[in-house]
Amino acid sequence: MSDARDVLLVEDEPLVLETTAELLTDAGFRVVRASTCAEAMAALDLGLSPVAIVADINLGSDEDGLALARCVNELWPDMQIVLVSGAHRPERQDYPERALFFTKPYAAGALVAACEGRIAA
Repeated sequence: MSDARDVLLVEDEPLVLETTAELLTDAGFRVVRASTCAEAMAALDLGLSPVAIVADINLGSDEDGLALARCVNELWPDMQIVLVSGAHRPERQDYPERALFFTKPYAAGALVAACEGRIAA
């Protein structure tokens, strides 16, 4: 259930989810959408092996994209993790060493480059 161009997008705001999915799709990625940490983990547990996971830090309902990033990093250490937020700027030690953080609004080209592995932490 993997393609070299899959990206797992985790975002609870429907408009942001669809806008970001469209951006990544236009860049040639196949986007798998999740609006909760549980949906994201279920997709990964079912065998999805994306080149990157892009996750909002504030996922509503007390869900935490930082905790998701730490879990993904522990279970799939080679997966590119990109965290995004418009309301929260985490300290560097709060997220995995190889993960990237972008403040919303972020540059579209930077997000695509991060998913392609062209930007390193």
